[in-house]
Amino acid sequence: MMREARTSLRDHRDQLMSTGLAWVRQARRFQAGINVVCVMGGAALAGVGGAMEGGLAPTSGNGLVTLKGLCVWLGVGLVFLGGVLLLLLRDEAPELLARAAALEGEAQKYLDERDGLLVRLESSATLDRKRLALIDANRTMREALEQALLVAEATPSEASNLMLQTALRFITASIGFDADEEWAISVFQVQGEGEEALLRRIAAARADRLSEQNDPRSWKRNEAYVGAAWHSARDLIIEDSSDPQVAQDYPVPQSKKRDYDTDRYRSMAAIPVRLGPEPRIWGVVAASSNRVGRFRRDPNNRQVQTVDTVRAMARMIALMAAAFERSEG
Repeated sequence: MMREARTSLRDHRDQLMSTGLAWVRQARRFQAGINVVCVMGGAALAGVGGAMEGGLAPTSGNGLVTLKGLCVWLGVGLVFLGGVLLLLLRDEAPELLARAAALEGEAQKYLDERDGLLVRLESSATLDRKRLALIDANRTMREALEQALLVAEATPSEASNLMLQTALRFITASIGFDADEEWAISVFQVQGEGEEALLRRIAAARADRLSEQNDPRSWKRNEAYVGAAWHSARDLIIEDSSDPQVAQDYPVPQSKKRDYDTDRYRSMAAIPVRLGPEPRIWGVVAASSNRVGRFRRDPNNRQVQTVDTVRAMARMIALMAAAFERSEG
């Protein structure tokens, strides 16, 4: 619709310019003819008459003018007529075309404002859909947790997988992953004590569903992104992992590096799962994407929901962990 409006505007402008320029050319041809026939011809005729001998009117007889007078007066008349015609044919086309161009500029300004409004409305509608998806994700994960708690033999790993897989379509919609985007969502649990403690993946979902069964990597405290989030007990948000400072701040042991890491994990959000009043770090929920800027720090922008979705998942996993610990105690 917007493209059609702009095309129509350009068509009207081109038609106006074409008509105006044709009128200008026609008027200029008339001006040239008037200048030659009336002005120059009349001046020449008056000049020839003025060069003749005798007076303008006969001194005897019934004639009104002599040949000399006829030439002079006819020449003067042609010059006067040419001036009147040139006055009538005064070229106002440039001014009219300038006004038309100004009006077109105003129309284009209106169309730009309208386009901007439509974009903002579409952005608001998209945000509303993502917020609704986040609400549905929370609801679905809670319902899945309630179902898992009814099974006596259920484990945190099984409950985490059930919650993640059941709510996955709402989670991905809330974050806004694209169809061709390579993303991953993982739940890690701290297992072991002291120096032997590791973050082990207990649940995962990926854009490539077959790769969910691949052997996962476990991380020590302060190793890579999830290890750093565990160590600092703070949210870790990476906008672009290709930044050299990122690799320096969050080193990965050589034995755990993969060839695809740089391309697959371009943007990351790692959120600690906190339990108890201390609080104690139970694990980490991590989401990654191969799109630069998918996750970013922007606390003043309420329209950024990608990180908020991962935080909401971490809270639901914390609720699940607390429920299992209470049942075991």
